[in-house]
Amino acid sequence: MMRWAIMATLLIPIMAGVAGVVFPAFGVLPVLGQVRPGVDALVQVMEVPGFSASVRLTLFTGFMGTFLSAAISLLLPGLLFQSPRFGLLRRYLAPVLSLPHVTMAVGLLFLLQPSGWLIRLISPWLTGWTRPPNLALVPDEAGIVLILGLMAKEVPFLVLMVLAALGQINPARLMTSARSLGYGQMTSWVMVVLPQLWPRMRLPVLIVLVFSLSVVDMAVVLAPGTPPPLAVRVLRWYQDPDLGLRFLASAGALVQLVLVVFGFGLLLGLEHLAGRFGRWISFRGVRFRRGRKIMHQAVAALLLAGGLLPFVLALMGLFSALIWSVAGIWRFPDALPTLLTLRYWSGLEGGLGPALVETLLIGVVSAFLGVVLVIIWLEQKSARAGISEELIFMPLLIPQIGFLFGLQIVLLWLGLDGRRLALIWAHLLFVFPYAWLTLAPSWRAYPREWDILAATMGKSWPERFFRVKLTLLLTPVLTAFAIGFSVSAALYLPTVFAGNARIQTLTVEAVTLATGAGRQPLGVATGLQMLLPFLVFVLTGAISHWRFRRFSGIS
Repeated sequence: MMRWAIMATLLIPIMAGVAGVVFPAFGVLPVLGQVRPGVDALVQVMEVPGFSASVRLTLFTGFMGTFLSAAISLLLPGLLFQSPRFGLLRRYLAPVLSLPHVTMAVGLLFLLQPSGWLIRLISPWLTGWTRPPNLALVPDEAGIVLILGLMAKEVPFLVLMVLAALGQINPARLMTSARSLGYGQMTSWVMVVLPQLWPRMRLPVLIVLVFSLSVVDMAVVLAPGTPPPLAVRVLRWYQDPDLGLRFLASAGALVQLVLVVFGFGLLLGLEHLAGRFGRWISFRGVRFRRGRKIMHQAVAALLLAGGLLPFVLALMGLFSALIWSVAGIWRFPDALPTLLTLRYWSGLEGGLGPALVETLLIGVVSAFLGVVLVIIWLEQKSARAGISEELIFMPLLIPQIGFLFGLQIVLLWLGLDGRRLALIWAHLLFVFPYAWLTLAPSWRAYPREWDILAATMGKSWPERFFRVKLTLLLTPVLTAFAIGFSVSAALYLPTVFAGNARIQTLTVEAVTLATGAGRQPLGVATGLQMLLPFLVFVLTGAISHWRFRRFSGIS
């Protein structure tokens, strides 16, 4: 019963939101006096100048960002498997995952723009430039930098999912068997491990595909503005004071939904073709012995470059943003500012201070509720998996722009629009699936023998749950809370629609500042965005360490 209540809390807003987009797309919006269905809005959106260019840019950046991220994430663990560097993947993933998407985008902006830090570091001694060059580095017309930004954020997420999936298939035994048959390291990984890994990675890759095809906050910062990707254009139509553009925006959102469905079909088609090709290779016993060493080195170089380059560029940009936040005077082409000041950090009470408080409050409440609901869900559900568990990922498999306008209409009808309660509810739609992904494997792996042993000692259910089970699972619970907080802190569109400009978070402020404000306030906003989730990760890690250190002392 409880899990159906949770399902209703999460899915009814999504279904109502989709309906609130589909009906206006076909000309039905009673609040504006339109009740006769038609396809005028769909025809009109196709005739908008630059619409086809927006669709092409959306498809190119979305598919390339997803394909490159998935390829690197699926192959890089195979390259490093059973090597000392394999342990580094898990150790350094959490700090990267704590960074919001828009923070990575702002970092790349600070680094790669014509007057950015990268040009400053090589000028004028290498380039001869004493003024910023007239180059369209970022935003670039092809969206290359947007693809780099997507890779910098999605590769760590997918690698984390790969590491979680590896715990279910015993890859060491599979690799040993394949190597004994004469296959090389990467061939063994691709031919034996990957086919068993992919069914567990299909959902995370689909989530990345949906996000990459419909991303707004990163696109506002890194993508070209004339024309921008489709999701950005749809958001501008929704925000236009002309209410007549709501029909155009809904039609654009419906096209965005169609693009995502097309992406699903294309990905599943490629999966089918790759499976047939892999079976064709396997049946012929191809070992790829010829030139194996050179191929291995080439693949290793490509994977390491593809995996590390976007991440290193983003980190350099974030470091540049921190320097800008304390820069008093920083003329081009100086590599460092000539005057430092804390003036922009001391003025937090003006705009960023309230946004910081709202981000902290909404993130903590959303993450706490998300983890509690996941625990209730896992305690209620006895079956391993089912259609109900697949439905909880619906908010991640539908473009945000495709249902949030409809959700805003529902909130207006309920009188909750622009209220903090509505914003927490909207954030919870996205926090819950990520908290579930983080916590469910550990929760279900909990040995029932511990519960039975505690029961034989006369412990009641509350004592067994709170003093035994919750204590032993404290680390994954705190990790799920930290992930949930990071997800909440990074949400842009749900905050814009549910907050209705009355509630500002750091992500909304950062996107606003990136489109026209000075670099110092943007640097402060970026620094706060980096600092807040990082502190939550550090705090949860410290609590876990302190708790189990006490257990170690007792034993």
